Amino acid sequence: MYTAEIVKNQNPLLNQIFIKNKKLHFQSVIYPNLGASLQKLLLNSVDIINGISNDTEGLNDYKNTYKSALLFPFPNRISGGKYEFDQTKHELDCNEKDLNNALHGHIYDKPFSVKNIEATESKAIVALQYADEGKTKGFPFPYQIEIIYTFSPEKISIDFNVNNTGKTSFPFGIGWHPYFKTSNLNASSLNFEAETQYELNEKMIPTNEIPLKFETPLLIENTFLDDCFITNKPKASFKCDTYKIEMDFSSTSKKNYLQVYTPPAKNCIAIEPMTCAPNAFNNQNGLLVLEPHEKFVWQILLSF
Repeated sequence: MYTAEIVKNQNPLLNQIFIKNKKLHFQSVIYPNLGASLQKLLLNSVDIINGISNDTEGLNDYKNTYKSALLFPFPNRISGGKYEFDQTKHELDCNEKDLNNALHGHIYDKPFSVKNIEATESKAIVALQYADEGKTKGFPFPYQIEIIYTFSPEKISIDFNVNNTGKTSFPFGIGWHPYFKTSNLNASSLNFEAETQYELNEKMIPTNEIPLKFETPLLIENTFLDDCFITNKPKASFKCDTYKIEMDFSSTSKKNYLQVYTPPAKNCIAIEPMTCAPNAFNNQNGLLVLEPHEKFVWQILLSF
């Protein structure tokens, strides 16, 4: 039996939604006021997600690492925060100060309202919603986004429902920024199907496609990754000493994009599915456009 509970904190940013199933030794924690981010995923008593702690240190950690952040209206980077759409120039805030880039959109720290919570014998559903009036610097487009988490014994799904509530079209991309926990990253393996990846300049902005630098499946060992891959299929898998996950991130784009990062601590790996490439507002790679009053749906499926 799944159960659901909202736990409030003195600091509302640290409010939590707990999803539990004692029989499965399962626990999940969502932070609605930190962009509806999933900060804990425990299955069979095994930690899968490397999330933040429920304190001030955790807030600083989230600000610096974007752990499990949901990324919209763009994932990754926009060079200089500048882009042009529909013959109009826009300039976003550059929150990556050292490289002078706009980074990871602007819903990662927004407060989501809880639209619905359902817990039954076989599954749990948490639906959260955020509405933007189009007053954000550099993105003057009203929209509404709904995030629906569905938990079941062998998988979870994250559904993104985006609604253009304005009178003009807007460009966008979506991504997810989870860190998967492991006690031995060097002995872990990563698999996906791709032939090319992006070459990056000194600002971590793609310049051109180059052949894949290694063969997959990749035994991580001492490989350092901070790369975006153009995958042939919207799938990836990760295997470590305590679990294996399969990720499916189908989209309407002709190409699929996967960002992978190995932190210096070597206790986790970021595997980030995206609907578009870094700097897509400028290079158009995978860029999506949503017309007025139209909706877009994207799903990430995580199987254990």
